[in-house]
Amino acid sequence: MNEPKIMAIDDDIEMLKQLAIMLKDQYAVSVMTSAAQALEALSEGEHPDLILLDVMMPETDGFSLMEHLKSDDDLRRIPVIFLTGMTDTDDEIRGLTLGGADYIRKPFHREVLLARIAVQLSARSHQPAEHISEGIASRLTENECKVAELLYQGYSGKEIGEKLFFSYSYIKRIVASVKVKLDVDSTTELIRKLRESH
Repeated sequence: MNEPKIMAIDDDIEMLKQLAIMLKDQYAVSVMTSAAQALEALSEGEHPDLILLDVMMPETDGFSLMEHLKSDDDLRRIPVIFLTGMTDTDDEIRGLTLGGADYIRKPFHREVLLARIAVQLSARSHQPAEHISEGIASRLTENECKVAELLYQGYSGKEIGEKLFFSYSYIKRIVASVKVKLDVDSTTELIRKLRESH
C-alpha cells in the first residue's frame, strides 16, 4: 500500500526540515516554501492526501491560500491542518471557518501532530456524515461534518471531544463555525435543522 502523501507549506526552512524528519517514517512528504510554489505543484497534478499549512507567510498567507484551495473543485476536499505560532482565538476561528480541518499551535509535539494527521486521514476513508444531507455536508469541512453527525446522533460536546480526540474548546469552536454556515443561533436549532434536512 502506498504511503499517504503530505504536503507541508511553510516559509521557515528549519520548520520544513523538522516536519520532514517527523513524518518521513509514515508518510511521503513534499515541502513547499511558499503558497506560489505549492499552487504550482498542485496545478501540475500533485495531489496530497493532506496539507500542513503555515499561516504567516510573505506574499500569500495561509488564509489566502486556503480560500484558493476551497474555491477549486479538485482541491477543496484535501484536509488542511494549519500550523501556526499565532495564539489569537479569532485567527483559529477564521482558519476553521475558511475550511481548515484542524489548527495546531507551534511549538507542537511530534506525537500530537501524528495523532491529528491520523484522525484526518482516517476521516477521509470513512463517510463522515451518514445522516447529514449532501446539501449541508457540501458546505462543511470534514471535521464540521463529523461533529454535526455526532450532534445529530445526540452526543454532547464533551462526548464528541472524547470520541474525536479533540478538546472541548475546539469542539465548541467547530460548533460555532457550523452555526454560522447554517445560519442558526443555538445548538438546539442546529440539531433541528440537521434532522429536518435528513
